[in-house]
Amino acid sequence: MDSWRGICALLVALFHFPTTSMISQSAFVGGSYLFVDFFFVLSGFVIASAYGGRLNEPDDLARFALVRFGRIYPLHLMMLAAFAGFEALLRWDHPRRGMIPPGDFIPVAENCGLIVQLGLFAMQQAAEDLAGWQKQIGDAPLSVSVNLSSRQLIRRDLVSDVRSVIARANLKPRCFRLELTESLVMDNPEQTAHVLTKLKQLGIGLSLDDFGTGYSSLSYLTRFPFDTIKIDKSFVDDATPKRAVLLKSMVNMAHELGLSVVAEGISDESDALELRQMGCEYVQSFMFGAPMPGDQVLKTLREQYPLTQA
Repeated sequence: MDSWRGICALLVALFHFPTTSMISQSAFVGGSYLFVDFFFVLSGFVIASAYGGRLNEPDDLARFALVRFGRIYPLHLMMLAAFAGFEALLRWDHPRRGMIPPGDFIPVAENCGLIVQLGLFAMQQAAEDLAGWQKQIGDAPLSVSVNLSSRQLIRRDLVSDVRSVIARANLKPRCFRLELTESLVMDNPEQTAHVLTKLKQLGIGLSLDDFGTGYSSLSYLTRFPFDTIKIDKSFVDDATPKRAVLLKSMVNMAHELGLSVVAEGISDESDALELRQMGCEYVQSFMFGAPMPGDQVLKTLREQYPLTQA
């Protein structure tokens, strides 16, 4: 146990040096909000593998593993059939075990103190990529979204970190978003409300993810400065007769509170049409765009924004 903790401590130190990272190009999908492929090389050793739900012995530590930041996954602006932006998620492409689910490796990264550095890196790279794309295609109405971990949320320097990320990337604050799950928000609602208020004062966007799946969040929506809720896929897939009533109630309630709505996991056109008629602004679903390699980003974006720089 001490061995892998020591390696993790070394990695935390290594993260302070820019030469330890290597990033690939990122990606968008047509008409969509995307999960983007970033690749980060951990020099020396990587965090302990939690594959299979448990921490393995030190000999299971791999060298030069790739941490993949994101799979491309669309958020589609329904009324205009246009790009809205992208979301960057952490993925670990283990050199020997292949793709390890975030539910396995993120807790390990949190336990050894590496998640803050990973999260900060994801924020910085996502912001810089979006800023770079906007220089190529003009000032398009796009945004980048990054998920926030529990360790990041309680970090004293979170607000200054986000401010620095935006400034370094020369990105407009309204183009940068943070996403928090319902359960994360409710772990410490008082502290969360304070931190989110400070973040919102920077001018960034805030999304409540997996809405309706955790705690009873209805009474808390007015306490937190969210501007968007993401309706969980389970509500969209619900086959009960009351499904439509529930979805419409969620959309109407969000709009009454001044919030935008994203529907996750739509699987057919009839569901998309139904939600559009309800007033849902965005949809995040593979149906609206499959993953694509990063080198196609500008080509795809220019199909939507043809009057741009060459």
